[in-house]
Amino acid sequence: MKKLSVLVIALLALSSVASAVVLYTPAAGDVSFSWNSKYSSYDSYEIGKNTMGIYLSFGGTWGNDRTVAIFEIPIASLAGKTVSSAMLEVDAFGFGTNYYYGSAAIGWLDTGTKVLTGDVVADAISRVAPSGFTIYNSDYGFTDGVKSFDVLSYVQADLAAGRAYSTFVLSGSRETYGSLYTAESGSGPRIVAVIPEPSTIAILGFGIIAFIKKTK
Repeated sequence: MKKLSVLVIALLALSSVASAVVLYTPAAGDVSFSWNSKYSSYDSYEIGKNTMGIYLSFGGTWGNDRTVAIFEIPIASLAGKTVSSAMLEVDAFGFGTNYYYGSAAIGWLDTGTKVLTGDVVADAISRVAPSGFTIYNSDYGFTDGVKSFDVLSYVQADLAAGRAYSTFVLSGSRETYGSLYTAESGSGPRIVAVIPEPSTIAILGFGIIAFIKKTK
């Protein structure tokens, strides 16, 4: 009986499990977008590449030339579920600056009532550079590789607003450059979400308890 009780306790300790879901940016969901702060005719998307990058050049009376990386990650499959963790992962490389100091960040974009499709160009997302998580700071240098950021609050905000995608933008300070691999490369941005699930072990444990009581 003692062994059985220990088994029951062990089973109940495992009464819940969690599953991880990886949500990948679609091929049309990541782009580089460039614009000039003074002349809108220079607005342009770069699509279908294995990488997307950033840069900011100050041009004085000619305006500033800026390039940012925009990406949408599908989250519709998380709707109606309890999400305990959501980590954004990006494969980043080549960050640096030609100026005295440089930094780059990935910011979440509140897209309001816009209906997102997973196609950045079709969704007309442009001329944005929200602040956010620092991915590069020239004071500390940079090592190429996968970088992770906690985006749970942003995913929850998007789900609460009924959005099918979470949108993020990589941008940098003056003369700062760097890139992310895209979906086309096979290593594009993704969100790793953790969803707690009730385990059948719990049901089994309570069944054993009932059996013990019955046999007393």
